[in-house]
Amino acid sequence: MMVRTCVAVAATTLIAGVAHAAPLTADQMLKQFNVVVNGSMTSTSHVDGRTYVGGDLSGGDYVQHLAQTPKSAYAGLTVRGNASGNLHVNGLGAVVGGNANGIIVNNGSTYIGGNASSSNFNGDAWVQGTASSVNFNGKQHAGSYSNVNNINNNKLTAKTAVMNSTLAASTTTSFTNVMNNMSTKLSALKGTAGSAVNFSNNDHQVTFSGKGDAHGVLVFDLTALDSKIFSTNTTDISFNLTNASTVIFNTDNKSLSLTANFNQAQALGSSLIWNFAGASSVTVNRTFGGQVLVADGTFSNQGGANIEGGVYAKSFIQNGEVHLQQFSGSLATAVPEAETSAMMLAGLGLLAFVARRRKSA
Repeated sequence: MMVRTCVAVAATTLIAGVAHAAPLTADQMLKQFNVVVNGSMTSTSHVDGRTYVGGDLSGGDYVQHLAQTPKSAYAGLTVRGNASGNLHVNGLGAVVGGNANGIIVNNGSTYIGGNASSSNFNGDAWVQGTASSVNFNGKQHAGSYSNVNNINNNKLTAKTAVMNSTLAASTTTSFTNVMNNMSTKLSALKGTAGSAVNFSNNDHQVTFSGKGDAHGVLVFDLTALDSKIFSTNTTDISFNLTNASTVIFNTDNKSLSLTANFNQAQALGSSLIWNFAGASSVTVNRTFGGQVLVADGTFSNQGGANIEGGVYAKSFIQNGEVHLQQFSGSLATAVPEAETSAMMLAGLGLLAFVARRRKSA
């Protein structure tokens, strides 16, 4: 009876650990966030879904499509550094670890770890430092006030449950580790047998062709072709993919720039992952489709080039919209998460132990 009880408890713990682990896996990051930046980000455009910035953030509009943004413990916008520059959050609130200057949060609770100035908060707001020339349109708290009216009517005596939840979530995941590990694991994948990159029309046209495996995974090894594909000579990129729900493109060039038309960007954006491993700079000048991973470099979309997918980079210079194309594939079928694999091995070991106990009994 005791052995059976141990097995049941262990199995429950195993399942719970996979489902409720606080730090996000790479797969969860892709599904919950539209943009993740480890360092700094500047924006002159908008992001449809949720955004995390590990450094400072200047400008931009966030959570443009609240209804389509996936559920998460994170706020609509999380900034570990300072937030400034005519910045708007349209849903799910914000967490700013540093100072906030010139930001507007139109919906949701806000936590500011430093000072807040020239800002508007239309939901509950907690400013740890000084609130200066701030409009509070909900319940509020600040360490001190300067040029703020009606501060006594709706004061908070403690952070709300929502604030505590989003604040706690803001530090649970090392996105640097998640992105670097993800990039390394994807880079180790071999190109799928039968996958091909065809050049036509004097190399102006590039077509990716291939068939997904039994799990729908299709991998393209572009390490010998990336500089040819990402060149001014390329004018059009197209795809001929069969039974592929998770499509991975691996490159290794340090600096890449694409000016070509990206056909089928909207249709395929949710299933493509571009792993620019080792790249220090990646720039696109036309609409681009897929989840863009530049774990150790800067990604830029210039000239109003939209991204149909997501951006996950060390730093981001945003000059075009990032449309919410939530990742619909599965990294677990391509590269099992280390935590999940370890738990599976532990579970198998436990079952083997139980089997031996029963045999000896």
